[in-house]
Amino acid sequence: MIPKVLAIYLPQYHRIPENDEWWGEGFTEWANVRRGKPFYQGHYQPREPLNDDYYDLSDLSVLERHTKLAKRAGIEGFCFYHYYFKGKKLLEKPVEEYREHSKEQFPYCLIWANQSWTRTWYRGNIGRKVLINQDYGNKEDWEKHFNYLLHFFKDDRYIKIDGKPVYIIYLPQDIICRKQMFAFWRKLAVQNGFKGLYIIAMDTWEDNDLKVNLYDAFMNFEPAHTFKNDNSYRKKIYNWKDKKIKNIDKNTGKIIKRLLIKDMYTYSFFCKKTDRLTKETPKMKTFLGVFSGWDNTARKDEDGLIIRNCNPKGFGHMLERALKKSCERHNEFVFINAWNEWSEGAYLEPDKKYGYAYLNEIRRTVKKMKQVDIN
Repeated sequence: MIPKVLAIYLPQYHRIPENDEWWGEGFTEWANVRRGKPFYQGHYQPREPLNDDYYDLSDLSVLERHTKLAKRAGIEGFCFYHYYFKGKKLLEKPVEEYREHSKEQFPYCLIWANQSWTRTWYRGNIGRKVLINQDYGNKEDWEKHFNYLLHFFKDDRYIKIDGKPVYIIYLPQDIICRKQMFAFWRKLAVQNGFKGLYIIAMDTWEDNDLKVNLYDAFMNFEPAHTFKNDNSYRKKIYNWKDKKIKNIDKNTGKIIKRLLIKDMYTYSFFCKKTDRLTKETPKMKTFLGVFSGWDNTARKDEDGLIIRNCNPKGFGHMLERALKKSCERHNEFVFINAWNEWSEGAYLEPDKKYGYAYLNEIRRTVKKMKQVDIN
């Protein structure tokens, strides 16, 4: 069995009143993308979509176009970020419109991005302004949340494993009541005709949850999983630069900024590190992840991390290795970060530098794997 390739999907490409209030009139993720700037010669910023396709996801036809493009490339589903704050929803329109009105048969599931929203990067400097706080509430609130999710779970296109809807959680370890919440949700899933709820915990920048019995599987979210577990000299240089950049005047000279910019990692080095980390047999089922690239300076300026020399061919090799290992482990999926994280430099969509090369690499790799499987 060849694992299915799923791509993580960011919905923040349409206006919402909250973003207008917090970040300025007309804000979408494209505002972050456009503010990207090169810190040195050869630094690929700003990122620009092919044909200046700064799309608006309030138009359902845009998402439908993406599903068709992804399907042609060999991707078999999107994982939409889902923002839910004790009954308050944000950026829900694209996936709700898809569920209710689209005739496209492209599979999908949800990732609960359960962190609070702040004016600075999540878990940033003390004293940051909280824009909307995450509150997990009580049993009544959990039931309301589940009933909202149930509309998606009942969709035939919603991704399931062994009759269980797949629900991915970004930071489950932040949910203090997770043991009781998950048990309650699983009970409700059975009561609504499913065989249970398949909960996947993402292994991100933060420490992994040690309460492994609460989950059906983990997912290595790359490059966060590898970066967190790296102990090379490059990580030590990163940590040193990270401390220095926080103590300098952000208006300082270009030479100082160039010295302190955190770009010690290359894509090839990072992929080799990922390979070594995934060779060990996990204690429980772990889905593997790959990433197309990483450069989040468009969001974080000097505080960002740049992984240099990201390229379609290298990505194709990384994907192929992940698919082979996933076959050996009998995993159903491999997760790609991401379809459209433009301001993090993690996207598959065509841009002005590489065109459709990343999507072509997926198609080539999936086709090659299927031919090997048939033979």
